Amino acid sequence: MHQTQRLRRGIRNLIHYHLQESINPHWLISFHYSEGKTHEAEVLGDTQDLKRKLQRLIYQARNKSIKGAGAYPYPKLLFFHEVSHQGTGQYHTHLIVEALPSSLNTQAAVEHLFSKTLPEKVKALSKWKSIDIQRIHQHDTDYKCISNYLSKQSTPEHLSLDPFSSDLLSTTQCTYNRSKGNQ
Repeated sequence: MHQTQRLRRGIRNLIHYHLQESINPHWLISFHYSEGKTHEAEVLGDTQDLKRKLQRLIYQARNKSIKGAGAYPYPKLLFFHEVSHQGTGQYHTHLIVEALPSSLNTQAAVEHLFSKTLPEKVKALSKWKSIDIQRIHQHDTDYKCISNYLSKQSTPEHLSLDPFSSDLLSTTQCTYNRSKGNQ
């Protein structure tokens, strides 16, 4: 039990740090997968597919009238996978994302993106379960609440933070790693 508490505290501090220092969080989006998503490895693969398709949609929504808009910086994403409390073993995901391009960065546009557009492109997403989209307010109270909420299911056997899909490195580190051929 003590080990689990230490792990949760560490994850909570990591999330809090990234919310304050590493990213500029704008949206907290919670979504479900289609029936039968009870294996973590499968969910991790589905998340990679979702991330690629989401980035493609974001890139297409950039303001093309701005010179150099082709180099639009993708918003950073943090993924957290949790298992249902209802005993089904079904996974759902919480996503923290920075502000999207202006054409996608409204409550209605994000809802449409995650309830209509993405489920058509990412077959693993549920087409009938609700999606919860909340605007993140840029203050420490919101960051603490989010950090506590997203670390609640972390145990030594299951880490809710998805380090494979989440953008945990700064852009500078990614650029450095790519120039060295390490990514």
